[in-house]
Amino acid sequence: MSGRVARVVLGVVSGLVLLAAAATDLPRASDGRFWSDAATYHAMAGSLAFDADLEFGAGDLARVRESYPGGPQGVFLKRTGGRLVYAKAIAYPAAAAPLVRLLGVDRGLLVLNGLLLVLALWLVFGELRRSSGEAVAAAGALAVLAGGVVPVYLLWETPEIFNLALATFGLVAWRRGLALRAALLLGVAAYSKPTNLALALPLLLEPLLAGAPSTWLRRAGESLRRGAVVVSVVAGCFGLTWVATGEANYQGGERKTFYDRYPFDPGVTFDSAGVWMTTDHLGPLVAGRDDDKTTARIAPPRAAGELQRSFVLNLGYFWVGRFGGAVAYFPGVAAALLLFLVVGPRERHGWLALAALIASWLGYILMIPDNWYGGAGTVGNRYFVNLVPLGFLLLPRGRAFWAAGGAAVVTGGLLAGVLASPVHHSLHPGEHATGRAFRLLPAELTMLGDLSVFTDVWRKHRPYNAPGGDPARRPPGAPPSYFLWFLDDATYGQETSFDAEGFWLRGGESGEVVLQTLAPPARVRLVVTAGPAGDIVTARIGRDRQRLVLPPLKTRDIVFDAPRPVLGYYGTSLYRLQVGSRFGGPTDKDRRDLGSFVYLELEGGGNPEGRGGTESPRNKESGEKPKRSTASARLPLMISGGSTPREPPGWPLASPSALSVTARPAPG
Repeated sequence: MSGRVARVVLGVVSGLVLLAAAATDLPRASDGRFWSDAATYHAMAGSLAFDADLEFGAGDLARVRESYPGGPQGVFLKRTGGRLVYAKAIAYPAAAAPLVRLLGVDRGLLVLNGLLLVLALWLVFGELRRSSGEAVAAAGALAVLAGGVVPVYLLWETPEIFNLALATFGLVAWRRGLALRAALLLGVAAYSKPTNLALALPLLLEPLLAGAPSTWLRRAGESLRRGAVVVSVVAGCFGLTWVATGEANYQGGERKTFYDRYPFDPGVTFDSAGVWMTTDHLGPLVAGRDDDKTTARIAPPRAAGELQRSFVLNLGYFWVGRFGGAVAYFPGVAAALLLFLVVGPRERHGWLALAALIASWLGYILMIPDNWYGGAGTVGNRYFVNLVPLGFLLLPRGRAFWAAGGAAVVTGGLLAGVLASPVHHSLHPGEHATGRAFRLLPAELTMLGDLSVFTDVWRKHRPYNAPGGDPARRPPGAPPSYFLWFLDDATYGQETSFDAEGFWLRGGESGEVVLQTLAPPARVRLVVTAGPAGDIVTARIGRDRQRLVLPPLKTRDIVFDAPRPVLGYYGTSLYRLQVGSRFGGPTDKDRRDLGSFVYLELEGGGNPEGRGGTESPRNKESGEKPKRSTASARLPLMISGGSTPREPPGWPLASPSALSVTARPAPG
């Protein structure tokens, strides 16, 4: 590919980006629905552009409803000095305000996204061209900045593309010797997302690694000077937030998120609606150390052992996870990293970028171990979008075509459907991850309560032996309570058949169900009844894999002795149950492809006093509705019968046509 062709390709891509940004009618495409944190930034941008303030009032609510009749779903507000103000960073909506005033809120925000992404592409192209040919530079820029899921965020009214652009501009300025300009840009990025402070590491460490030993004090002074500029910019931005809103910390204080009912609706006040979403503490609370810090506004403490196990698992999930792994969603950056580590050549700026990437990786999973990817409403790891520009620094000289090829293969194989329908998949962020290809990747159980697939309510935290979802209401002598989480479409979700509550396997499918117990059971018993076609059922917990061959409507048990949980989760235990059906068929009354019906019995465990079937408290930035916590009473031991063949409980042997099912809402 010649230099001219490379520039034409980049020009065409740039034109398509700007066309998509300008032509998309977002309220119409989304059927008038917001996702993620868009409601807050949309309303903030309108307030700045048309009212020149950051106060939320009746006029703001009316302006949002002109395009989104349901109102600003998930808007973040805080109360300071008797006023209601927006509780997000002001940098992105402030940058968008002129375009919003000129083009309207939605188009103004999207056009800003488009312009920023195009400028970032051309700057990275220009930087890579300094050490490689134009064709190689174009391939590298597209692989890193436009590979994977990044184009989806072009249509998000949130700061992801804005932060990506700030990081790109700052790192390019640093590479070109413009240290103070880089410090200014990276300081704004760090204010917009405080974890972006790690992106300034190359800028700060570079002076310490250059020059003769005799100039050490001078080099240290230069590093401190750059750091002082970054800190001053961050402090200045928080100072502006304080002037505009009355508090410097936009995530702290009396902060709530609102759904369906908003202040200035008739009869609705800040106190009578909304959910507390305060972030005043850095990192998770630890049981035994931070118990005194627990309030209704923040997440409860977690056991130190749970956090240690989560950290170990997150080290891998961050890269290869099903819902947020960088390899699947940012293959250009992952390829650049792999090429840097394995192939080379490795240069100083690459090592500095690697230091920033490692600091970010460890920082995210240490500070927010149960939501390091941005909340249930995200497609891939939206926080990683901020780190994408590090990829062009990691990319070894002359290896861009390798990275581009790898990114193209992964993007085409995993994300083609997402890129073809970005608004649909933004509204249904977990749908793509139920496909066969993504199911080869491990689900990030450390973030169970915030995985995007559970925006489908029928899948998440389904209670068994827990009336109304509360184990404390379990009748005396009843079996132990537990919860199931349905990760994919290999089942039809929670339902009742044969006088038992369990789930049907979809015929011919294999998938995963997460079992959440209130105490580790001595045994987990699966009672399996074949559907009308008979079935071969496989089940696995950990390394224990078992198989049943069943005639139609016959029942057998699968018993897992002393299963080992994947991890502890807010005082409960999580088990990955992999289960599959070979055959399936319909009945006269139910036209679904029914494989086998499964219900679970826990033995040797129970509901210990003081433990609840709690979900993860939602992350303070996710924009999703909170999960309900429940307390549990002590449940007695339950021992069930043996593993000999038996008929479906409470249902005499009948013909397949007699089979009836009471189903919960689930995919057909």
